[in-house]
Amino acid sequence: MLSRVIGLCAAAVLVMSASATALAAPPAKTTDTFDFEFPDPNLRLVAFMNIDRETYCTPEVVAFEEAVIAWEEGGEVGDFPELPVFPDGFDPVSLQEVETGQGAVVQLFKGSGLHFELWEMDADAQLIGPCTDTDDAMHLIGTGTAAFVANDNDIGGTGTRGNAFGHRGMATLVDEGGNTLRYTWRFEVNSRCVAPNDEPRCLIDTSRLT
Repeated sequence: MLSRVIGLCAAAVLVMSASATALAAPPAKTTDTFDFEFPDPNLRLVAFMNIDRETYCTPEVVAFEEAVIAWEEGGEVGDFPELPVFPDGFDPVSLQEVETGQGAVVQLFKGSGLHFELWEMDADAQLIGPCTDTDDAMHLIGTGTAAFVANDNDIGGTGTRGNAFGHRGMATLVDEGGNTLRYTWRFEVNSRCVAPNDEPRCLIDTSRLT
């Protein structure tokens, strides 16, 4: 199972550069039990994809998130808390990696029909992790399935190219009243597309729940 990054930005791009030199390695295609948890501050929601909250939020994962919160509130003194063993996702998803001639690894994840849960975000959520961001409200908005694409055109951060990364997807959900909901999201940013005030000028961060 791949390691995760706790926070706002966790995975991959919308626009994948297909250019590679003649020296680049051929694409490596495989599958991985990748699951993806991300906050949606725009709509005050937290998403769990290819896993449910009950499975993901083990005592070890919750303790890790709480330790990170305490570490940050304490001024980030000492080592970052040790990563726990995260649960695997429910289903395998498609993974493709291509190494360019300059050593950058271009990564593409794709999946469909994946379990998806949307939870209300706590009023005091610190955006450290999905478990502590939802453990006060404990309100499940809806459950269903989703399709997504997530890419990163320099997954190791080699600096040989602008790092464009992001993710997008659509989920069809049913709430506790039996109503059908549709949730769509899109996040995209490029490390070299920066305005004078150091804010990304080409950032796309949109979502909609209908």
